[in-house]
Amino acid sequence: MNIVFDNPKHEKLVNDHEALSKRYNKKKGIDSASDILATLNVLQAADTLAEVPPSYRPHPLKASYKGSFVVDVDKIHRIVFKPNHAGDPNFRIDQFKSITNITTIDIFEDYH
Repeated sequence: MNIVFDNPKHEKLVNDHEALSKRYNKKKGIDSASDILATLNVLQAADTLAEVPPSYRPHPLKASYKGSFVVDVDKIHRIVFKPNHAGDPNFRIDQFKSITNITTIDIFEDYH
């Protein structure tokens, strides 16, 4: 999938592993920065959201996040994103196979 970042700070962080580690590796012995990068790599490697492995639990959100989707980074943190298909007549938000372009909203969110 094609990934763009809503927040330029997130894009800068994922391109600088040291800064990403400093920002997100808060618990001793847990490498959240590498987990974030691995999850983004899985998204990028998939042609569509339907090809993301079920272990990442891709699913749509409701309420204030309606229209957004998430994939798991770890047990409590998610990457939140929206499909980016303006003007694409083949896009349907209810069909994971039609989601090929996404815009990340957050790269390490605990919305629970």
